[in-house]
Amino acid sequence: MQSKSGKIIRFFAFAAVMLTVLTVGCRTTTYSGMPRHIKTVEVHIFQNKTMYNSIEAWVTRDIIDRINMDPTIRVSSRNGDALITGEIVGVRRKTLRETTNNEPGTVLITVEARFSFYDNVKRQYIIEDMLVRSTETGMSPGIYEASRGGLSEEGEKGAAKQIAAEIVRRTVGMW
Repeated sequence: MQSKSGKIIRFFAFAAVMLTVLTVGCRTTTYSGMPRHIKTVEVHIFQNKTMYNSIEAWVTRDIIDRINMDPTIRVSSRNGDALITGEIVGVRRKTLRETTNNEPGTVLITVEARFSFYDNVKRQYIIEDMLVRSTETGMSPGIYEASRGGLSEEGEKGAAKQIAAEIVRRTVGMW
């Protein structure tokens, strides 16, 4: 037969386990947390303040593709509940490794962009004129091997994908 203190200890242990199970269950929900009134996002083509052609189109397309992966929100061509706008303000090349002939071997391309996220329903900025870089996440998809015949376009497209991911994370993904 168990003592009174043994029953109390078992009761509190059971209660602690149940509380933990319930708390963990709450954290695995699929609710995105996006404000309920934002169901559509309009994405304007980014402006390009650099000499690199097409990078603004790649960034814009990659933002749209990433938003479309979220089933709770969709991209609208006009009159979205929210609006993402921006501009590419810089593209930088950095040689990470040189060949024996002192030519670029491995090159990192970094894209810099300014963007805003505007709530069209409440008529206010959620994010205004934020500067982001494609290398902020620690990943470096903007790397290409020039010494092995790699094209700079490969690095530019990789950097465009990374900056798009960062912009989506900070806008519709931040909730």
